[in-house]
Amino acid sequence: MLNIFLLPLAILTSYIFLDDEIINKTSYVITLTGYIALVYLVITLSLPLLKNNNFKIKTRLFGISAFYFSMIHFILYVIDNSYDLTLILEDALFRNYIIVGYLALLLLIPMYLTSFQYFKDKIKDWKKLHKIIYMVYFFILAHIYFIIKADYYYLILFSSILLVIIILKRYNFYKLNE
Repeated sequence: MLNIFLLPLAILTSYIFLDDEIINKTSYVITLTGYIALVYLVITLSLPLLKNNNFKIKTRLFGISAFYFSMIHFILYVIDNSYDLTLILEDALFRNYIIVGYLALLLLIPMYLTSFQYFKDKIKDWKKLHKIIYMVYFFILAHIYFIIKADYYYLILFSSILLVIIILKRYNFYKLNE
């Protein structure tokens, strides 16, 4: 699991130190950690479609990595705001992109916890709980929508990916793949 998590972190870190064209490095890292978390979420949603192939990849690892990058994204946001709880609370109450970002992060927490056997044993319907991943994805798309000013490329891209995943899962693509 460490490889799956550390590789993007190493690449991100190298960009920060080696790319002189990045003007606001903090903003760059906050944005990129959010997108990395979203890519991991896409992989998490996509892997079950490939479950009958010879892939030995565990969906759980990508889901956990998505949570960790989401936490890094949030922690960097807090640091960027100088740990000012008044400002952070004000953002949580009045800024749409922060509200939906918080909702996505809060919904990721129970899915993260039920990725571990201890909580799976305590919560019998943990698989049903993991269905909220679609709500998380929707809140992330809303988070991106509220942030962007002009370039909707990533919003359209990730919305399209979600639509394809839902269609494939709806029509049981993976059953046809047997």
